[in-house]
Amino acid sequence: MQKFLNRWLLIKPAVRSVTEIPIIIILGILGEIFSWHRIPLSPYSNIVGGAILLGAFIIHIYCHRIHKQAHEHSQQIDALVQRGIFLKIRHPMYLSLILMYLGLALAWGVVWMLVPAVFFSTFTVFVAIKEEAFMLQKFGRQYEHYMREVRWRFIPKIF
Repeated sequence: MQKFLNRWLLIKPAVRSVTEIPIIIILGILGEIFSWHRIPLSPYSNIVGGAILLGAFIIHIYCHRIHKQAHEHSQQIDALVQRGIFLKIRHPMYLSLILMYLGLALAWGVVWMLVPAVFFSTFTVFVAIKEEAFMLQKFGRQYEHYMREVRWRFIPKIF
């Protein structure tokens, strides 16, 4: 199992998300077919989920405009991006993925969609931490300086 997780961590995030998002959607479809439990406070939770999902796409597109190599594997990135949202948090692209997972589950409203959404979100945090170790090796002092300047991985003043 550990070997599988390490391999999964090495897959490009764009490829992982193409696998992970359909898993969440399939659970939503199954939830509709089999009338699984719904997330409470519907339709408000659905609206909040939709807003989170929309915000995630906006963040993702904005980050992609700033960081042209964002969908590349870490080894292919040849320069640090230190402008825009990357001046506030170190992993806004991963944040957008986490928000997509959670927003999709809330917007759809099937409780069981939250299980893979939370799992994939947690996994994405581990990927970001593992990537930071790689970036420290690759960029050395430049990345150390970036980490000192931009202290927060995902949410300013929280994490």
